[in-house]
Formats: sequence, structure tokens, C-alpha cells
Amino acid sequence: MKHRLRCWLLAMIAGAGLAAQPSDSLYWQQNARPLTLEGDSLYLSFSMLDSAVHGYQFFFTAEEHWKTINTRIQFAFLQYLHQRAGVRNLIIEGGFSYGFLINRYLETGDQRLLRKALNNVPVCPDDLMEMFVQLRAYNLRFPEAERIQVTGIDLEHAPELALQCLYALRPEGQEAPGAIAPVIAQIQKLHESRYYDKRAVRTFFRRLQGSMAARPEQHRRYWQDQYARARLIADNAVQGFEFGPFKAMLQNDAWEEREKRLFHNFVKLAPYMKPGNYYAQFGALHTDIERSFRWDFPTLAHRLNFFETSPVAGRVLTISRYLDQAEGYRKLGEYDALQRLIGQVSDTYPGNVVLFPLRGPGSPFEKLSRNFQYMIWIDPELEQERCD
Repeated sequence: MKHRLRCWLLAMIAGAGLAAQPSDSLYWQQNARPLTLEGDSLYLSFSMLDSAVHGYQFFFTAEEHWKTINTRIQFAFLQYLHQRAGVRNLIIEGGFSYGFLINRYLETGDQRLLRKALNNVPVCPDDLMEMFVQLRAYNLRFPEAERIQVTGIDLEHAPELALQCLYALRPEGQEAPGAIAPVIAQIQKLHESRYYDKRAVRTFFRRLQGSMAARPEQHRRYWQDQYARARLIADNAVQGFEFGPFKAMLQNDAWEEREKRLFHNFVKLAPYMKPGNYYAQFGALHTDIERSFRWDFPTLAHRLNFFETSPVAGRVLTISRYLDQAEGYRKLGEYDALQRLIGQVSDTYPGNVVLFPLRGPGSPFEKLSRNFQYMIWIDPELEQERCD
């Protein structure tokens, strides 16, 4: 009798303790999963996404720039989404010319092309080098139609790369019509010069943009099926001059115009991309679907998901990452519940990258989940190294 009474009391105490916990403190136990970023077990650790990825076309993950773990997470998601969600296009936060050279490397294995592209990237070039070398090896496991293609949709912050891209896009054996022949000849002249004169390159792109605007039909005849790409490069390069180098742009109030340009470039380039879905890892502010921590204008993710001109409207999934920005989360709502969840996750899975959904039965994150459907927490120890 005493034994039964003791068991009953213990059960009552345990039940009372369980009932006393807020529902959000239990949510993490049922949903948080540590991720494996390499090897065959990668796909199993990502399996909570298996049923969620169907019905979406554009997948975002968020990063904090200048952290060495970014490319490990990016490549892990890229492999998973390639095999489970039909992703064939990696969208990058770089100019179209940068993506063009990366693709040439992926096709040929010529690391000179890769180094040439990465020499103009201000964020983690060594980490990106390693990731693209891994991507080439990964691509070679699949037939050409299933391989991943890279497309940059950002401004042309490196006009020298844009010039090299134009040179490669020129149609072989095609003679330029007389009125545009001088500007076309300048592409080859600048390309073959031993050292780039940056002022001459900038002057050339302004001249090319003006020529394309004044004589579009002649340029169409010359560039043929590459005309839209060539014109985009010229326009992008000139607009890039207004924003300046990437690091300088970060300090200026240029974000809204950049978001517009990112969206415009994606819409314009989408017809040239591989059949299949899209994956991008951008800075966290670009990936918030409803509104960001800091911006009052539409983000890239918002434009992609809600603008009528978007080819992926209504089919954008965002996996954000936890940032140590208390005021931002208070602005979005449900800060206290999120802090409790992060505390539980960090205590239970130290040394890990952890994925958890913000939607689903029992979720305390109705407001946050309008902005991103999933979130990852990264142990701060994994992020201490910087690559600036």
C-alpha cells in the first residue's frame, strides 16, 4: 500500500511539473533536430524537411556574413535540396559575371577561372573556393541535366569580371554592324590589355550601355541569343558604379535600391536558368518574407513571394538563422518564447547546428512564422572564426 501511494505521489508531482511548463518550453523537445553537415547521414538529419519542401520552388537560408561556417551550411543545404526538392540552380549574392565564371569552372575544372572570380569577392574567398571545388566534384556524379548551375543576381561590383564575361559571350565569327562596331571592338581591346585601367573600363561600360539603348536592334543582331544577358551586364555594371565596392555599399543607405535590383535580375535571368528549383543563401535581412528586423521596405524574399511578376510567387520557403539581436525579435514578436527555446536547444545540443520549425501543432511562433518557416541555431563556438 505504501509503495502504491509513493508511486502515485511521484506521478502526481511529475504530472504537475509537466503541466506547469509553458507549451513553448516543450515545443523544442518534439521538433528541434541537430544537423549533420557532411557525409551520408546528412540526408537523414535533414529529414524533418522531407514533407515540407514539396510545393515550394525557391528556398532561402540565412547567414551572417564573414563567418567561416556559412559555406559548410550552404553546401549541406544545397546537396539536400538538390536531391529532395529538385533544386538545380544555386542563386548567389554576387554579380551575373561572377556566376558565369563559376559555371565555366564547374564545366571545365580550370581553377584559374575560379581564382579570377573569387579574387573579386570581399567575403570569405578561401571558404568559397573550397565549396565550389566540392560542388564540381559533386556535380560530376550526375548527368549534365541534373547538375547544379550557379547564377549571380546581384550588382556588378567588379566591372573587370563583367568585361571578361562579355568577352566570353561574344558570338564567334559574328561581325558587328558598322554603327556599333567601335564599341564591340573595345571589348577585345580592353580584354587583351595587360593591365586594366579601371577608369577606361568604367567609361567603356557607360558607352556600351548608351549604345545598347540607342541601337537595340543592331545589338540584338550581333549578340543574338545572348543579347538580354549582355544588356543586363552593361546595365548592372553601370548601376554598380553608383553603389561603389561591396564593403562601401554596406555603409551607405542603398539597401532598398539593391533589393529592387536583386529581384529585377532574378526575374530577368530566370528564363535562362536550368529547369528546376532554386536555392540561395543570403544575408539574413534579405530572406525575411514579411518584414525584416531593420528594413521598412520589401525584402528580396517578400518580392519573390508576393509580387505578381515573380516566377516563384507564393512558393518561397525561408530557413532563417538565430541572430543575437534582441530588439529585432521583439519587433517581430514572441521574443520570450524564442529565448526559452534557444536556451533549451543550446543546453541540449552544444557544439551543433540545430534546425527547428516555427509552424506546426503547438508552435508558439505564429507571428515569427509569417517571416520564416524554419530557423537554425548555431553554437557560438562554431562561429567564432571570421574570414574578413
